[in-house]
Amino acid sequence: MGGLVGVALALGVLSACGSERETLVVSAASSLTDAFTELAAAFEAERGGVQVLLNTGASSALAAQIAEGAPAGVFASANVAQMEVALAEGRGDVWQVFALNRLVVVAPARSEAVRAFDDLAAAGVRLVLAGADVPVGDYARSAIAVADAERPGFAADVLANVTSEEANVRSVLAKVELGEADAGIVYETDAATAGEAVRVVPVPQAYAPSVRYPIAALGRDEAGHAAAFVAFVLAEDGQRILGAYGFTPASGAVGASGAVEAGR
Repeated sequence: MGGLVGVALALGVLSACGSERETLVVSAASSLTDAFTELAAAFEAERGGVQVLLNTGASSALAAQIAEGAPAGVFASANVAQMEVALAEGRGDVWQVFALNRLVVVAPARSEAVRAFDDLAAAGVRLVLAGADVPVGDYARSAIAVADAERPGFAADVLANVTSEEANVRSVLAKVELGEADAGIVYETDAATAGEAVRVVPVPQAYAPSVRYPIAALGRDEAGHAAAFVAFVLAEDGQRILGAYGFTPASGAVGASGAVEAGR
């Protein structure tokens, strides 16, 4: 169930019904939606009596919710910066990288407007990016900035082509699938969900940022369910499920709140 309101309603229903099942709210980046839906089901099957409520959205929005005290036992972010936001208010202090991803350009399958990364700077190209505070939007601007260092003026030309800034990676992909944009920058795993509706254009390795996903258990976790979920994601079965959705196995980097460099 996506969204903070949905999680709150679900918790209320479970409480009203006097359910004996304990609940674990897992807030996860939009790009993790499909993989974490399967991970949640597998975790529930392994750890009987626990129901996982999945709250997905842009990592920036989820981090803000958590920092403001929203119910969440686990946070899986698409970058370390938003994990730091979530943990800043004392909700947790240690995170671990559990998956890696890659940045790609997607274009409508029948469009010829963008055939290479450099084409994003061509006059008249309609480009959609996620907002700058959203991890995929931040990663995209990082790649554009690195390219600009080799080709001065590239970033200005590309950013001038941005027709909209979306709330999350799935919204960027949807715009391209619907033909409302000539190109968008998303994660490789999200591009794969679109099938033949889009054509994938690689981001040159020289420009590509390192896309790392950190995860952390939040709060007291007296029942140990949050820590168990994190362990499940990092273990062989969890990594196998993530791999099936195109994510690369974790690097194993560990970081503490306030020490972002430790996880890079």
